[in-house]
Amino acid sequence: MSAPGHRALLAAYPARLRRKHGTELIQTMLEMAGPGGRPTRADRGRLVLDGLRERFRPPARRPLALVAAVLALLIGGALGAAAGSWLGTFGYADLPDAEAIAHQVLPSPGTGRTGEFYLQADGPFPAGADARQAAEQTRDKLAAAGWRTGPIKAGDGTDGVLANVHFAAETADTRLDVYAYPDANGGQLLDLAGWPKRPGSYLPLTIAGTVLGLVVGWLTGVALGHRIRMASRPRRSAVLAATGLVLIIPSAAGFVASLLRYLTLAEPLGTGELVHSHGFAFGPTIDLLRSLDLGEGWYLTPSDLQQLPIWGFALIAVAALLARPALRLRDRDRAGTDRKAVA
Repeated sequence: MSAPGHRALLAAYPARLRRKHGTELIQTMLEMAGPGGRPTRADRGRLVLDGLRERFRPPARRPLALVAAVLALLIGGALGAAAGSWLGTFGYADLPDAEAIAHQVLPSPGTGRTGEFYLQADGPFPAGADARQAAEQTRDKLAAAGWRTGPIKAGDGTDGVLANVHFAAETADTRLDVYAYPDANGGQLLDLAGWPKRPGSYLPLTIAGTVLGLVVGWLTGVALGHRIRMASRPRRSAVLAATGLVLIIPSAAGFVASLLRYLTLAEPLGTGELVHSHGFAFGPTIDLLRSLDLGEGWYLTPSDLQQLPIWGFALIAVAALLARPALRLRDRDRAGTDRKAVA
């Protein structure tokens, strides 16, 4: 069997085993080689499966390493879900022009503005007019323009929103919430807020990203656990890696909770539910924090929770770089390999 063939099969094994048992593995492959000089397909398959199995195997009798691998598994799944759901946002349809909607359905002078994932329009309704009547007139105009409109509901302000009358409207691609506030800032205001509806590719991409992230997270946690176990100064690397995991966990948990909220909430309150409304995100949305009474005024904001994983992953990378195999282990493995090669 050729050297490139040896290397291709050996690549299935983790580096720690290639360093320690590379000669034995090559000898095994040579013994498997038949008259044709190559192992059979079944033998090659068994070697690859055995190597992959070793990559997934955590350090034995190291409960803390196992805990770290499980945390890495969960964080990897959350990060994969973030990547998959972010890719899903590229399937969002373009939003309609907010200015056109404002001129079409709001009393004059109405204004509107449209962002990448958000449209907003507002305008006053006549003084002394009834908020429900203003909402009904706006709903009729939207229905005439082709929007599917829902029933009008009243909010008494106990949900943290000003007393209002509101309804929802939607097209195949856009969701719109319309609120009539009878006394917003001393005036009477009609407010429209809209965002794109979730495309059909969003959920499959999120699931695929989650599965891939779980696999990569476990493999990374296992590899780091073995590397730290063999390090010359394992405690230093273990503390850095543990600190990194602790910094990442709040953002990962917050993102997963926000994603589940976005996927399951029947009536979103606004664009604060979109997990990637300002680009790739790996942390909780402001609406999730508000629902937990952790919104404005809390000592950690969504922006802070977006930054924490950067520091966490940096610490884990430093821990991996510092976790070099002990010199005595490297010398012992090298000597063992040399003896086997001479024999």
